[in-house]
Amino acid sequence: MDRVARLNEELEGRYRIGRELGKGGTATVYLAEDLRHGRKVALKLLDHADVGESDARFRREIEIAARLSHPHILPLHDSGRIDGLPFYVMPYVAGESLRSRLEREKMLEVDEAVRLCSEIAEGLDYAHRQGIVHRDIKPANVMLHEGHALVADFGIASLAAQADEGRLTRSGAVVGTPAYFSPEQVNGEALDPRSDLYSLACVLFECLTGELPFSGSAVAMMAQRVMGDPPSVQLLRRDVQGGLAAVVQRAMARDPDHRFQTGRELISALRSPDRVAPIEPTRPSLVVIPFTNTSADPENEFFSDGLTEEIIAALSAVRGLSVISRTSAMRLKGSDKDVRTIGRELGVRYVLEGGVRKAGDRLRITAQLVDTASDEPVWAERYMGTIEDVFELQESVAREIVSALDVKLSSSEDRQLSQRPHPSVRGYELFLRARQEMRRYGPGIERGLGLVDEARRIAGDSIPLRVLASTAKIEMIRSGAAPDRSGLDEAAATARAILEEDPRGAYVLGQELLGFVAYERGDMLQAITRFRAAARREPNDVDVLFYIGVSYIGVGMHDESFEVARRLVECDPLSPMSWLLSTAVTWFVGRAAEGLSAAQRAVELDPNHLIVRWARGYTNCILGRPVDAVEDAEAIASIAPGVFYGRQLAALIAAQEGRPEEALTHVEGIIGLDHHHQFHLAEPLAAAGAADRAIDLLDAAVKSFHPPFYLESHCPFFEPLRGEPRFEAIVRTARENSAALTARLTVGSGDHDEP
Repeated sequence: MDRVARLNEELEGRYRIGRELGKGGTATVYLAEDLRHGRKVALKLLDHADVGESDARFRREIEIAARLSHPHILPLHDSGRIDGLPFYVMPYVAGESLRSRLEREKMLEVDEAVRLCSEIAEGLDYAHRQGIVHRDIKPANVMLHEGHALVADFGIASLAAQADEGRLTRSGAVVGTPAYFSPEQVNGEALDPRSDLYSLACVLFECLTGELPFSGSAVAMMAQRVMGDPPSVQLLRRDVQGGLAAVVQRAMARDPDHRFQTGRELISALRSPDRVAPIEPTRPSLVVIPFTNTSADPENEFFSDGLTEEIIAALSAVRGLSVISRTSAMRLKGSDKDVRTIGRELGVRYVLEGGVRKAGDRLRITAQLVDTASDEPVWAERYMGTIEDVFELQESVAREIVSALDVKLSSSEDRQLSQRPHPSVRGYELFLRARQEMRRYGPGIERGLGLVDEARRIAGDSIPLRVLASTAKIEMIRSGAAPDRSGLDEAAATARAILEEDPRGAYVLGQELLGFVAYERGDMLQAITRFRAAARREPNDVDVLFYIGVSYIGVGMHDESFEVARRLVECDPLSPMSWLLSTAVTWFVGRAAEGLSAAQRAVELDPNHLIVRWARGYTNCILGRPVDAVEDAEAIASIAPGVFYGRQLAALIAAQEGRPEEALTHVEGIIGLDHHHQFHLAEPLAAAGAADRAIDLLDAAVKSFHPPFYLESHCPFFEPLRGEPRFEAIVRTARENSAALTARLTVGSGDHDEP
């Protein structure tokens, strides 16, 4: 018996199912006849039983929706269950959805767009006054009946979204459609009516321009809307008046307090001839495109890269600016994208670009700051000097940018702009190359250490080089490449020495290095305390942000880790490590499916990065799809044979595919692990049936790395251990350790004062 026939048998005497009207990711909508009332209706049936909600919650949602009665809201007629699957009954609208109309016409006349969105706002305002937030406003959820707008899926939007994603609405969770998300939806925060108004503004933007306000993948769109503002609709459509453009801009303000507070306020603004004044971003945002080497000799490129790096570092230290990190900025090198596209993709208002020409000892630097909204230069200048003047010239450019954007410097920021941590340009260029190599892990660590030694021979033993050498040794310990752990003591001694030599200038580097040592030793309280101290001085330091994020994960502070992951993507959207953290935070709260797109983005940004390859493969294994992890395991093996992450992933795949002996072979002989590696090595051992070995590792790891909920229920690889007395004791220890550390860190215990 086909599905329609079975449904008609179940609904006999109540509804007669006809043809299929549409199908979404988890539900199918049918045209049906209401036999009791003699009318056509639309019956929406979820396609699977896992809706993630109890019957009580389900009935409560239906009761709320049933109370909504408004000319611009599509009402809910009825609900019930068929074979345990919930269904909803709505009026059948013979017209089309706003999505269908936009697909046909691309954009609407200005007055028509304003009228329809005003009607949607009327329906929302009514619902909001009943205490209901829609949470999924988009063109597909707006039906057009005889030319008027009807908002659909009230009272079921949250339930349908939860069925789609398999999760509830809670702190850290996300519901809705990414193209129309509000920033607070991206952040997983509690939603109020202003979130719906932001989504409606996205719909209005699309109706007016034929384009979404943000472009790219779902993950890219989410990152853009928490980092910046959309382009003005006037840039995309000339016949839109400035007042209307300002309404859209205000309705899409990142800060909910800067938006219209009610649907009624938005309606009034849309229908007012004068409309509203625009809301300016709170901080000027910019990206520095790598300066072009305009010299005849391509070997001079290190000058242009060095200048770019110094300017980014200098501007990032200014709290009044929001600056895209160097990792993301350097990925724009050689890009042919225009400034408007760059501004839109990265969510920044300004782009700094320029060139460097070297002829003998002479240097010429040109630079201009461009407004991405108007494509007009805000400031431009040319500088002349010698090679020895390069750092002074870099400082001049940075100060001119600060002045052009009318940003006020504090005394400490003014002092930082004058610092010269690197004695030579060539030494600095080697420092940058070494750091980039080390971020790739595996063989890159030793290559980076070689570059540090070369830089020391050229430039002397500067503080940044000493710190980078210590960091490399820590990474070698972490990867199992070091013969012993003495490098941790050396690194701690280096950190204390530089803090004593230069307590102000070396403060961030010293605290960061002490944080790395503490993390590797498993002292999470000390690690987070040190990283927080560094972040207070330099909140945009992406290395500090990354390790704060993974440390928060390790102690079970998941709300904090989500916030840091969001912040890292904001600062460094083109760095694979930013998206890796966005992936990792989802594992430990049982929402790995949400992190898969971020993992994919990380691999796209750097397909040869060992850790992001592992993260994508690991995510697929969590989701029970080991076959999809094979590509990443093979890639890691080809890049760095024998590295821990490749062996661990290969073992997981073999265990999940029913080859336990092969799984154990992959991880045989791995030694010298820290708490993080011990935890992840226990996973394939548990999955392959080596329960005692897995528990022994977890018993050691949990003293430092103790995400309680992942151990208790979310990690699928530990399922064979659950119920074992020793494992349950480890879970209790993790829960107790997490609670104790969270309590101490919440009150800021042990935070270090700045000098």
